[in-house]
Amino acid sequence: MRLGLNLYYKDSGRWIPIPEWSNFLINLGNKLAKRINDNNRWTMALAFPTKLFSAPFIGIGLLYSIFMNTSPENMLDTHFHKLASLEKNTFVWYRKKNRVLKAKLLGVTHFQGERWLLIQTQSKSAGGLTEYVSKKDALNIQLNPNQSLRLPNNQRGRTVTTASRLADIIFGVHSQALLKQSETKLCIVGDREQIESEVTKNQFGVYMNNQFIKGTLNDILRVRQFLNTIDPYQSQFVSSLARNLETDLSLNPTSVVIYSGSNSFLNRRRDFSSQNSVIILDRSEPQFEFAVEEVNNGYIESPREDTFSLELGELPRGIEMLYWEEPQ
Repeated sequence: MRLGLNLYYKDSGRWIPIPEWSNFLINLGNKLAKRINDNNRWTMALAFPTKLFSAPFIGIGLLYSIFMNTSPENMLDTHFHKLASLEKNTFVWYRKKNRVLKAKLLGVTHFQGERWLLIQTQSKSAGGLTEYVSKKDALNIQLNPNQSLRLPNNQRGRTVTTASRLADIIFGVHSQALLKQSETKLCIVGDREQIESEVTKNQFGVYMNNQFIKGTLNDILRVRQFLNTIDPYQSQFVSSLARNLETDLSLNPTSVVIYSGSNSFLNRRRDFSSQNSVIILDRSEPQFEFAVEEVNNGYIESPREDTFSLELGELPRGIEMLYWEEPQ
């Protein structure tokens, strides 16, 4: 069963349905997301005539499946409990209307039979203004990775956009979790210029009510490095050429790493050896044969479990695939 996202892309002023191979990759991401669990680690290796847009489309399928198979209520519960368990005076971002304020999380308090989060948005010297945030509004609070040492005396905050018509159409009621909750579900390793162009500089849309609801793929993928610094994210990007790996990727056991290209896989595979991974290889790349050899060695040497079929149907022409699972 294919996902019915019905995406179009804009080319020379015309809206054109994305090709069938793109829908195949979105569906592949959806199938892979359903294999994420605590017991097994999987690897998907793909060889293409060209890798253009392959990583973003697989990423969209992964995110779509992850979000649509988790209820908004469970997402909210998980986020609220995560915040409630943080140490007192942890720095956070607090979204109030269309602005983001720097704040401290002071803990949890009870009011009218419910638990509320207590935050401080002003320095003590200026009065120490505090606010109560209900559970239903908990997504307006996110961790501040900068961990500033002090609160300002008074602040107007910074403008932030927590709305995307394209995300709303695709994710429905799940879109607010996508747009407000920061968590690294995906990590794309590749060439920055190519990936950034694919996800931020090309127009995509969904046709509805006699009009196109348009945006970019980053409205869906939410890659942190291609957003404003305070915007919520769902994905991260790592350059295949960077000398040092970033220390704030915040991967968890269920995060998926997508290697876009042979160099990405060859240069970074040891950094993410414990993660579920998608390896995208382009036959036109100079390092293609070396990467294929490494993939085959990984398959042969892995303690593979019984072969599991993803039931993808017929592969698009020109695509080769190798998939295996192994115990964590």
